Amino acid sequence: MLRNPTADWMKLAHDGYALWAESMMVVGMRTTDMMTGKGSADENLLMVTEKMQASAELAVMLATGALTSPQQNAHKAVRHYRKRVRANRKRLSRTRP
Repeated sequence: MLRNPTADWMKLAHDGYALWAESMMVVGMRTTDMMTGKGSADENLLMVTEKMQASAELAVMLATGALTSPQQNAHKAVRHYRKRVRANRKRLSRTRP
């Protein structure tokens, strides 16, 4: 099966935009919580530890050769972070009225 390189890059652009948009939603929800006093120390600690863990996991994938091409590396990185950001957005959204 032949792959369409242009379609692959377009998918990466779309997924990258979705990651950016969801990230901004999460930042907005967390900032609002902090400013209104609804945030907690546990949530702040979770925010930092999740970022460190996600970065370490991606670094291991890169270091072990699990990713082989720049394009594959970019797709994998976006998918890796998007999964976590989406989970944060859903979790934070549940606490909203």
